Amino acid sequence: MNRLIITLSLMAVAFLPINGQKVVTLRQCYDSVAVNAPQASEKDLLSQISHLKDKNISSNYLPSVDLSGSYMYNSDVVDLSNIMGFLSTINPNVSIPEIPHDTYRGTIDVSQLIWDGGVTRSAREVEQTVLDLNLQQNEADVYKLREQVNNYYFSVLLTDKQAEIAAVLLSELDARINAANSAVTNGVMLKTNLDVLVAEKLKTEQSLSDLKLRREALIYALASLTGDDGINNATLQLPQPVINYDNPIDNPDMKLFDLRKSQFEANKNLLKAQRMPRIFSTATVGYGRPQGNNMLSADAGSYYSFGVGLRWNIFDWHKSSNDRQSLTLQQQITDTKRAATEEGLQRVLRIKRAEIESLILAEATDSKLIEIRTSVSASAASQFENGTITATDYLTELNAEKQVRLNAELHRINLIRTRIEYMNITGQEIE
Repeated sequence: MNRLIITLSLMAVAFLPINGQKVVTLRQCYDSVAVNAPQASEKDLLSQISHLKDKNISSNYLPSVDLSGSYMYNSDVVDLSNIMGFLSTINPNVSIPEIPHDTYRGTIDVSQLIWDGGVTRSAREVEQTVLDLNLQQNEADVYKLREQVNNYYFSVLLTDKQAEIAAVLLSELDARINAANSAVTNGVMLKTNLDVLVAEKLKTEQSLSDLKLRREALIYALASLTGDDGINNATLQLPQPVINYDNPIDNPDMKLFDLRKSQFEANKNLLKAQRMPRIFSTATVGYGRPQGNNMLSADAGSYYSFGVGLRWNIFDWHKSSNDRQSLTLQQQITDTKRAATEEGLQRVLRIKRAEIESLILAEATDSKLIEIRTSVSASAASQFENGTITATDYLTELNAEKQVRLNAELHRINLIRTRIEYMNITGQEIE
């Protein structure tokens, strides 16, 4: 038993991070995923798209300039000689103008919005809520990757503990094999006992090789997910989370519901603004024949006009009112979905809390089981050395001790993992 305790102590020291070796925490992995995940690059793209849309909306305040031109030939035009011919009889010097059959003009039309009832401002607010919603959805998508990080991270920690315990077992087997070799040589032990020990050693070495390959695969997956290649040669630190069971559920998914309600409210404000009158000014500069509205002119020339206008749809057959009511109903649906989601998460948290309490009780039992099994395996080792039990009997007790140690580590790591899962559901951050 003393040899086993000493070996365990040495192994614990061996697994501590040496000076200069990188230590990676679960929080660092979360932060790395938030930066390096493919979804993280969408934030800049979403912001750029929203900025372009906002520029388009803001251009409502800028004047619109249109260039237009036309040419038209009329088969029939007003014959002024029939209407004003009597003037020539009164005064022979009076010439009656002849209206040409063709007309043409080119114009530059400028329109400037003066007041739109807040439509542009409300539209920009709607676009901002859309951006906030998209960014929050992106954050929720990245947040879900924490579950994958947990799977790889805690699997590596458990694999390390399994390898540590297997290495201790291998050390113990080496000591027993050396003693058994001597006993077989002296004729005080059957060779079959030695063969049983050697077979167990080979099986343990095979298990260590499997654990090494599994760890390499898990580390590769974790490094690929986080984008941190330094994890390959790092020591993963076991977190020590502190839970606040009184915290409300405030994870990124729940925040999405609040932003959707804000988006509906912004759309209702936009509908109200669209019912307001619009005031605008117009100006036209052109060249053509006839000049402007001088329809009696047969000469081509330049002209201009300007003015102020108002446009107001005073009755829209309750379309705007119906749209606002529809948005209100969608808000109510969002509230219902939020409540249902929160209720479902509360049930999950209840189960997680029961798992935490169960694992805490298991930890207390594990320490007692380890103490008992260590004593039993030490007694079995002594009996084996004295030749009162076989190697198989001894290995049965030694493996039983190994199993309770593995169970203890499994319970300890799962307890921490379950606490972190509880915190992730409620939106609590680990340090």
